[in-house]
Amino acid sequence: MDPQHYMRLALELARSAQGQTSPNPLVGAVCVKDGHILGTGAHLKAGTPHAEVHALAMAGSNSSGADLYVTLEPCAHTGKTLPCTDLIISSGIQRVFVASIDPNPSVNGMGIGLLKSAGIEVITCILQEEAEQLNQAFFHFIKYGKPYVTLKAAATLDGRLSTQNGDSKWIT
Repeated sequence: MDPQHYMRLALELARSAQGQTSPNPLVGAVCVKDGHILGTGAHLKAGTPHAEVHALAMAGSNSSGADLYVTLEPCAHTGKTLPCTDLIISSGIQRVFVASIDPNPSVNGMGIGLLKSAGIEVITCILQEEAEQLNQAFFHFIKYGKPYVTLKAAATLDGRLSTQNGDSKWIT
């Protein structure tokens, strides 16, 4: 099956947790072997196990020799959870498909580097644009140190922000 097929599934899993993971990114993972999905996962809430942990737990010992599809580079540092790279390496995964590189300086390229050093083949940039759009707020925060903000504004039916006399207290 086409790698994009499994990555699309991982992106849907990540999207399912939208609004729940802040300040962490949305991440989905799918473990596949011989065309069969062995495990799936999504990061559901900050401080809880990451998507890779859920997918590999579901796959169990069948993950040895399997492929893992992840929407964001696996973490390589200890925060509120252990590094996903350690779990991936110990699970026997043979290949990891990554949609986008994590811009977080604690990860940025290190997760992929650790996996490659352990002899795991890593293929990057599978549906990268979709994955980066999904985590636009997270990427913006990492890059600029400021939250991604959406403006809420009210206007009159004629497109104005206040009435003709400048009074705006009744618009919203």
